[in-house]
Amino acid sequence: MKRKDDSSEMRTRILRRRYLWKDVQGKVIETEEQMLRRVANAIAAAESRYGATKKQVKEFAEKFYRLMKAREFLPNSPTLMNSGRKNSMLSACFVLRVPDSIDGIFDAIKYTALIQKAGGGTGFDFSQLRPTGDIVVSSGGKTSGPVSFMKVFSEGTSAIQQGAFRRGANMGMMSIEHPDIINFINAKNDHTAFTNFNFSVKVPDTFMRQLKENPDTSHIVINPRTKRRYVIPRSINIGSYTLDDMLPESRAADDCFTVLEVWDMIVKNAHATGEPGICFIDRVNESNPTPHVGPIEATNPCGEQPLLPYEACNLGSIAVSKFVAKNRCDLDWDSFAKTIGLVVRFLDDVVDANHYPIPQIEKITLGNRKIGLGIMGFADTLILLGIGYGSEEAAEFAEKLASSIQEHAHLASEELAKERGCFPNWKGSIWDNEHHRPMRNAACTTIAPTGSISIIAECSSGIEPVFAFATKRRVLDGQEFIQLHPLIEKLGTKEGWLTERVRDRLAHGIPTHEIPEIPGELAEVLVTAHEVAPEWHVRIQAAFQKYTDNAVSKTVNLSADATVDDVNKVYRLAFECGCKGITVYRDGCREDQVMVAAHKDTQPATRGPAVRPRVRTTEGSTTKFRMGCGTLFVTVNNDEHGLCEVFANLGKAGGCPAQSEATCRAVSVALRCGVKPEILIEQLRGIRCLSAISRKKGNSDIDVLSCPDAIARALEQTIGLNREPITVSSIGKCPECGYPMRRDSGCKICDNCGYDKCG
Repeated sequence: MKRKDDSSEMRTRILRRRYLWKDVQGKVIETEEQMLRRVANAIAAAESRYGATKKQVKEFAEKFYRLMKAREFLPNSPTLMNSGRKNSMLSACFVLRVPDSIDGIFDAIKYTALIQKAGGGTGFDFSQLRPTGDIVVSSGGKTSGPVSFMKVFSEGTSAIQQGAFRRGANMGMMSIEHPDIINFINAKNDHTAFTNFNFSVKVPDTFMRQLKENPDTSHIVINPRTKRRYVIPRSINIGSYTLDDMLPESRAADDCFTVLEVWDMIVKNAHATGEPGICFIDRVNESNPTPHVGPIEATNPCGEQPLLPYEACNLGSIAVSKFVAKNRCDLDWDSFAKTIGLVVRFLDDVVDANHYPIPQIEKITLGNRKIGLGIMGFADTLILLGIGYGSEEAAEFAEKLASSIQEHAHLASEELAKERGCFPNWKGSIWDNEHHRPMRNAACTTIAPTGSISIIAECSSGIEPVFAFATKRRVLDGQEFIQLHPLIEKLGTKEGWLTERVRDRLAHGIPTHEIPEIPGELAEVLVTAHEVAPEWHVRIQAAFQKYTDNAVSKTVNLSADATVDDVNKVYRLAFECGCKGITVYRDGCREDQVMVAAHKDTQPATRGPAVRPRVRTTEGSTTKFRMGCGTLFVTVNNDEHGLCEVFANLGKAGGCPAQSEATCRAVSVALRCGVKPEILIEQLRGIRCLSAISRKKGNSDIDVLSCPDAIARALEQTIGLNREPITVSSIGKCPECGYPMRRDSGCKICDNCGYDKCG
C-alpha cells in the first residue's frame, strides 16, 4: 500500500474543488490567501454602514483575514464560497414554511431551489399538511398526504444539486401527533427514497410524560385541518393507510397503537437506518428568543439551528484546539475571549453583507439578526489537555467551555447593540422582558457540524470524538495510502514516537494503549467515536446545550452490535439531560456502507468466537406459520445461557427443506457464538419467497414471506418483540470519487476526497 503522509493535501483538494473561484472553463483562478482576502474584504465592507471610515474598514478586513489565515476561525461554507460575488447568499441555514395549499407547497419548492443553488440547506415542518385521504374542498377529491409532497421536494433538490455550488440537504420534520406519523417514521425504509433528506420527529413534553407514566395508553393524533382527534388501529397498512382507516378518539381500543409502540417504532427505525432523529420541540420553544414573533416549527438539516418560518442564520466556528496553552494544562482563555468578540462582529457583519433570496427571508432574518457561533476541534482539545472524551472531567470541561463562549458572545453582542442598536424585534423578546439587556443578535451561539471547514482548519470536527486516527484514501492512480489524523501526525512527529511501526499498528486498528511507542498518558485519551460509551456522547451534547442559545449538532455513534434497547436508552437519556434533539448512527447499519477507518480492511485475521456446546436437554416453544408451500413449524430452544438453537419443519411435502435446514443450522451456531438475536432477526426479517408472495395475494392466511422470515418472527416472539418489518437503507457512495461515506453530525462525509453533504 502506498504511503503518503502530507495531511495538507486533503485540505488543498477541498479548497480547489469547492471554495476557490474558477473561470468559465472550470480552472481555479485564486489561491487560498486570495480567497481569505476576498472574504475578509467583503464582510468588513459592512462596517461602513455604521460609520466606519475606509481606514477602519481596512483594519477590520485585516483582522478578519489574520483570524482565518491562522485557522482559528472559519465561517460556514456559503460565506467562503460566495463572498464578493454580486447578490451573494452567505447563510447556510434556512427554514421554509410549507402551507396546506398547492400554491403554498410549490412556492416552498421554488424558494428551496433559490436557496440550494447558492449552497444553503433547508428545513421544513410538514405537520400543517392535511393527512392522507382528507378532503380537498376545492375539488372534492382527497389529498395524497405529506409524505407524497415530500417526494416532490426531494426530486426538486436532486435536480437543483446538479448545478449548485454545494450540495445542500433538507430536514423533514413532522409532529408525532400528525395522523400520518406512522407513514413518516417508516418512509425512509426504501433506501432509494429521500436520499437528500434527514428526518426528525417533533416530540412534545406531553408525549414524553405519557411514555414515562402511562406508556400503554392509545396514541392520539390530530388532524391539523379539522383538529379532530383519532387513534390508529394496528391493522393499518403502514405505507398506504388513510384518514378513513382511523378511529375517533372515543373509540380507542386495545387494538390501536399505544404511545410506547409508536416510540418503539421510532427507536427501531433509528437502530436500523439512523433515522428518524427526535426533536424535543417544546424545549426548543422554551428558549425561543422571540416568542412574540412566532413559534419555532423546524430546524436546519443537521438540527443545530432552530429557526422561525423563513428565517436564515449564518454560522461560524472557532478552532478551540488552537487556543490550548503551550504547557497543555489549560486554554488561553483571554485570547479565546478576544477571538469570540471579533467573531461575533464578523458574523453580525455577515447579516448585512448577505443577499436574501426572497423578501420574507430578508424581513425575518434582519428582524432577529441571529448568528451561530460554535466550535470545532473539541476532541483535539481534550487530547491535548489529557482529558478522556468519555469522562466526567470532559463533561465538566465542555460545560465550562460552552459557558465561556456564551458569556463572551453575549457581551460582544451587547456592545454591538450599544454601538449599532438592538435587533429590530428586541421589543417583546426575552432580552427585553426577561433579561432587560440590549442585544444586537436574538441568538448568538450554535454547535454545528463543521465538515469541510474542519478539514481546512486541520482539526477534529465540531464536538465529535475523532472517528478514526487512521483513514484510508485513494489517489487518482488508484493506489491507496493511510492518512493519519492531523493531531496524531503533529504530536507524533514533534515528540518522535511516530515510527513506521506505529503507523502500521494504527492502520491495523490496534488500540493506542497497546502501542508501546505512544506515551501512556497520551494513549489513554486517544479514543475514537466507537470507543466512547453512548451515555457519554449524550452527556457531552447536554453539557454544551446547557450554555448554547440555539442547539447542538451531535451524532451518537454506536457500534455495529448495539441493540434496539441501546438506542432507546440514548433517546430517553437525551430528554432527561436537557438536549433539544438527538440522532444516532449504528456502524454499518445501512446495507451499502463500508467502514472507512483504515483498519477495517487491513486488520489481520483473528480467531473467531468459540461455539458453546449443545447441552443434552433444552427447552423451547414451537410456532405455526402458514407458508406459500404449506404449514411451517419453527421451534426455538433455550439453554442456561439463552437462545441456543432453531429448527424448522414443513408440515407437508414441498418447499425447500434443504435451504431451511441450512438457515436453521447457521442461526443456531450464531446464537451459541453469542450473536444477539436482534441482529439475526434484522438479517432474516423481510426476506421474500416467490411462492409465498404469489400465493399471498389470494390467501390472507399466509402470514410470512419466506422460511427465513418465519424464523425471524419466531425469534421475535421468543424474546418478546412484535414489530413491523423495515428495510435497511443505504448511506451510499461519494458522488465525487465513489468511496464509501460515513455519518457524522447529520452529515454524510467522505474521508477519501473530503466531500460532505450537510445543511
